[in-house]
Amino acid sequence: MITEYFWFFLALALALGAQMYLAARQSKVFMAEVRRLRGRGTVAIGLGGRKWLGRKAYVALAVDESQRVVDAVLLRGVTQFARPRPAEHLVGWTVKRLAGKASVPGADSIERAAARQAAVTLNASGGWQPTGGVAKGKEQALPASNIS
Repeated sequence: MITEYFWFFLALALALGAQMYLAARQSKVFMAEVRRLRGRGTVAIGLGGRKWLGRKAYVALAVDESQRVVDAVLLRGVTQFARPRPAEHLVGWTVKRLAGKASVPGADSIERAAARQAAVTLNASGGWQPTGGVAKGKEQALPASNIS
């Protein structure tokens, strides 16, 4: 009887471990794409879809000095096997237009909500870049004690 529980909990622990590994791998791949976008301009990430369960989409937008999208990446899928892919249908749009209610050809409602959230973030930032940023090719984090 005890060995039956042992095998059940061992299988459960292995399944949870595999799920955590695959989720970590997916986020590393997506963030590698975001780092690539940082070389193209100011970047923001938006999330569309349900908060807890259901379909979700992440959109990362890179904009130039004129607040026009120069590159975009979309991550969407039901499992941890989803991979980021280019979102060409968002390239060329202005941040102001994406932040509004205009529809975007080629984007469904979930992708549109994610793009809107990223655009609103870019609008609010005013083109702010982290210390170091794109100009130096790397980010430099400052400890909280050094921030005034």
